[in-house]
Amino acid sequence: MAARNNFPWQVKLLTRHNCTTGATLISDQWLLTTERNLYLNHSAKARPEEIAPTLRLYLGNRKEAGPVDYIALHPGYPEEVDLALLRLQEKVLVREAVMPICLPRKDFIRPGRVGYVAGWGRNVLMEHPASLRYVQLPVVDQGNCTAYYGSQGKHAVKPVLSNHTFCAGMSRFREDTCYRDTGGAFAVEDPDDDTWYAAGILSFDKTCSSKKYGVYTRVLGLVDWIRETMAAP
Repeated sequence: MAARNNFPWQVKLLTRHNCTTGATLISDQWLLTTERNLYLNHSAKARPEEIAPTLRLYLGNRKEAGPVDYIALHPGYPEEVDLALLRLQEKVLVREAVMPICLPRKDFIRPGRVGYVAGWGRNVLMEHPASLRYVQLPVVDQGNCTAYYGSQGKHAVKPVLSNHTFCAGMSRFREDTCYRDTGGAFAVEDPDDDTWYAAGILSFDKTCSSKKYGVYTRVLGLVDWIRETMAAP
């Protein structure tokens, strides 16, 4: 269980029909999540403006963040990039319990590098926790991850894997992310400036310790798209 005010960028996202999943605060008005999250209980033909009114967001203090007035879907979905931006109608008050995480300025992703992932996803018993939980996970070799999912049967649910993704394995206690942790950040602390960065956004959370690897959208190569979208009128 995460201590009070840990992971202040972590947001609980409720989609249509109250599906609990995650989002990551990156400014006082913008969040990152996955496109897969947004389309839960929606038709694949649903438009962003139809999805926005069905979303509810809760901040670290469990206060509702207010309505979403704009959704930007990355054009690379579903072949290469599982990422979306949400804009809140009103800015949130940044404080100890509610604080954005920084976008990366350098590449933190290499095998063995450890990051923290938090969320309200279900556990192996399919229960949602009462409190925010987190796990510490290592980055793994991308080739091994790609080969692993490539060997799964043709009917298996598979992640988006591309140059814009990376994979993480289980903790040394065989802990992992689970259903509906998606949208949370793979958070790493840079010792050079004592700052936390969102190196990735969890895209594939069907592991629950039953599969070897979780899959994350790699944020560094998408920072230009994120900033341009946020700056657009």
